[in-house]
Parts: sequence; structure tokens; C-alpha cells
Amino acid sequence: MEIGYDVRCQDPVAYDLTYCTELAMGVYQLFSEGKTGCMVYVDAYGNVSPLYLADLQDPETGKIPPRVVDINAGTAQNYYKYIAHYITPEDYEAVKALGIADPESYDFKKILEW
Repeated sequence: MEIGYDVRCQDPVAYDLTYCTELAMGVYQLFSEGKTGCMVYVDAYGNVSPLYLADLQDPETGKIPPRVVDINAGTAQNYYKYIAHYITPEDYEAVKALGIADPESYDFKKILEW
């Protein structure tokens, strides 16, 4: 659902701690109900559901297709506008000083063509 702190390479924030706690409580709930061999899914309202790999597989190929994330949704846009730290045109000279010849190729908004 969200980009976790391990991908962001920074310390966990309150969201990460809350989300991990919700998942842990979901594991306990599902285990208490006798459900095993599944992943825990917690929706936006805190409802816990089991998620089995077999339910995600394409019946023809047996493969699990990649999950599509709507990068134009409100949560994603808030992340990109207010939380994410990435190279911008204002950073290009400082990045060049670090030995990166083409900082534009690392510009997040250029990569996404925003």
C-alpha cells in the first residue's frame, strides 16, 4: 500500500510503526481463528483478512501479476509532495559535485515524466 521505511532508507515514522502493529495484531487474530498459510491484509478501516497466494495467481500462468499502484491517488500524491526527498533541478550542481555526471537521470519527476 505504501512505500515502507526500508525502501526509503530512513528511520521508521509513526505510520510505519502503526502499520506494523496492525499487521502483528492481524497475525494474532488470524492465527487465533485457525487460519494459517496466508498473508495478513489490513484495509484502510483496520479490518483484517487472510490473503492466500492461490487467490492472487493468474489461473492460466500460475504467476502472481504485479500489483498496480495508483500514483495519482491522494495518499501517493501527499507522499510525493510533502514527505519524499528526491533530486530536483535545484540539486543538480550539488549532485554533480558528488561525481554524478548526469543528475537529471536521477530526477524523480523526470523519470515519471511529471
